[in-house]
Amino acid sequence: MKNIIMPKLSDTMTEGLLGSWLKSVGDTIARGDIIAEVETDKATMGLEAFDSGILLEQRVMAGETVPVGTVLGVIGTADEKPAESGAAPAIAAANEVKAAPAAAPEPVATEKEAAARPVDAAAEKSSPVVRRRARELGIDLENFPGSGPGGRVLLEDLARFVAKRPAQAPPGAVEPAAGDEQPEVPESQETEIHPLSRMRAAIARVVATSWRDIPHFSVTMEIRMDTAGEVLRELKTNSTPVSVNELVMKGVAVSLLKCPLVNASFLDGSVVLHQEVNIGFMVKVEEGLLVPVIKGCQALPLAEIAERSRQLIQLARSGKISEAEMAGGTFSVSNLGTYGVSQFSAIILPPQVAILAVGAVTDRLVPGKRGPLPAKIMKVTLSADHRVLDGVAAAEFLKELKLVLETPVRLLI
Repeated sequence: MKNIIMPKLSDTMTEGLLGSWLKSVGDTIARGDIIAEVETDKATMGLEAFDSGILLEQRVMAGETVPVGTVLGVIGTADEKPAESGAAPAIAAANEVKAAPAAAPEPVATEKEAAARPVDAAAEKSSPVVRRRARELGIDLENFPGSGPGGRVLLEDLARFVAKRPAQAPPGAVEPAAGDEQPEVPESQETEIHPLSRMRAAIARVVATSWRDIPHFSVTMEIRMDTAGEVLRELKTNSTPVSVNELVMKGVAVSLLKCPLVNASFLDGSVVLHQEVNIGFMVKVEEGLLVPVIKGCQALPLAEIAERSRQLIQLARSGKISEAEMAGGTFSVSNLGTYGVSQFSAIILPPQVAILAVGAVTDRLVPGKRGPLPAKIMKVTLSADHRVLDGVAAAEFLKELKLVLETPVRLLI
């Protein structure tokens, strides 16, 4: 017999949601068949069978979130019997009841019946992930009514319960002293609790880890974009549309070749220098942000970077982008210029050691030989990991980027 496990589809993936089973218990499976759909924090992927045989058991129900490495099901031969599992999977139990000729299926319990059943019934049909989440929320599963088969408690049950119960002070919270009473919420005012989506929860984990573990510092530089603007207009006239963001990515790739320490990763106390320049860029989607990666930017012409950027944006916004197309980044660019933001600092995406925040191109007067002159100015801010980079290294990179973008003809060669 062979186990079907929850795969690790990205470096940051710690758990996945089983979206649906595409095969049923008893179905014949061929190596390479897509047997289920797995949802990660970034995309939905088909789960491929690595062995042939018969699907003997489904240990995880559709809609459940489980840690990477969890056994989802079992493939074997018709004469094999699945090994007993400590969790007594509800699906396997349901299949056994259905197959027994003398036993009738157990009716699904009502909420009152579930609450009145023996103390340990609801808790023992619950998956390890549900029990762990219940402990985090301070919920006792012993008499908790679940909506799953046989009263099994699901993650959705816990989310609904949390959304309905009144807000509670966290453990150890200090009660307000006399005279420090907090204003009361008017009775007519309603509040809504929205559990984080999988994507937003993943973003929260990454940025919290980054901000906690990486000693950030930032350096800002102004870049004149007058000549760059003329180049972009000329390219558009010749049916080669290129955006400021794509021009910046090409400029970054050229600059990183001169400043290889900025194109590095910090892993296990060591600095890993990358030969390839793989630039990730932020794409806004409905539930948060995705970071597609253009690989080998140092060897790609500007027009190809622009084309690849448009393809990845379309895939990201349509939900069809793959994990492979978002993996392997060595440096990242975040551009809020299209929103009118003139300057900001971005949070580094580990294990990378730097990220560039790009502001809007604005009109400004600058000193000239015969008085003030109009100019187009763009501010860029490099957030850097002080464990690897110091201020001079960051400044040298920005100085090189400024030179490249202010004389962009070299990017067309």
